[in-house]
Amino acid sequence: MKNVFIVGGTGFIGGYVVSNLLKENFEVYVLVRNKEKAKKIPSTCKVVFGDPTKEGDWQIQLNDADIVINLTGQNIFSRWNENYKKLILESRVKSTENIVSSLKKGAFLVNASAIGYYGDKGETLVTEESPPGDDFLAKVCIEWEKNALKAKEKGGKVIITRFGIVLGKGGMLSKILPVFKWGLGGTLGKGNQWFSWIHIDDLVSAILFLIKHEKEGIYNFVSPKPVTNKEFTKTLGNILKRPAFFKVPLFVMKFLFGEVANVITSSVKAYPKNLLEAGFKFKFENIEDALENLIKKSL
Repeated sequence: MKNVFIVGGTGFIGGYVVSNLLKENFEVYVLVRNKEKAKKIPSTCKVVFGDPTKEGDWQIQLNDADIVINLTGQNIFSRWNENYKKLILESRVKSTENIVSSLKKGAFLVNASAIGYYGDKGETLVTEESPPGDDFLAKVCIEWEKNALKAKEKGGKVIITRFGIVLGKGGMLSKILPVFKWGLGGTLGKGNQWFSWIHIDDLVSAILFLIKHEKEGIYNFVSPKPVTNKEFTKTLGNILKRPAFFKVPLFVMKFLFGEVANVITSSVKAYPKNLLEAGFKFKFENIEDALENLIKKSL
């Protein structure tokens, strides 16, 4: 039985990854900062206490792992100032540095990143070979990935997962669903920006697929069928049988959210070229199927 060490296992994505690894009979170790976080972990997991941004005894356990999954990082969807931006960067880079320094030779490192790597690309279709952007989040992703890829110098094997917008219980959809149910949903900014998304079930399946088939490399974790924000809004409204004609202008979003408004309204039309070429099959390619499935499950 292979053992997996997860950093960031108590978050939205981490919770799904942990439960599915257990179903697949992996031995799962989850790094947590405190006893409150430990309460979220299934009893069949092994709990390891520590702070990934600091060196500690947790690295001894990590050194025994066959597979390490790094999903940690400060939430980006909060009002930014210089200190918060520093936290966004350091929570990812320092954790990854400490993980890589403890990784045993031959182990797999699955390291999160995001399609924010590409910056705002407008109408351009981007694949894993496309160049990075030059905004703050793009620079964060560049540094994050650069540190993860150093594991290869130690004989490790690296999988970089560039996540799009993840749809599932506990994510963005859970937060906006009440607004749409009240009939107050609508487009953000002009609504023509591209919205690259992935169903949480496909995200977890793709991670397991890459691990089982030992596929190294960089992968866009997005559906092969991105939609515009306007299309997403219309589809969700139709499924809920609610109007969704409100528009939130960019200047209002900037007033409410500050600099992060530019992230929310940026356009990234990403395509999962490498995942498809590796042989992965998506269960949810269409936004309508994905939303119907999630709403049917009541998120």
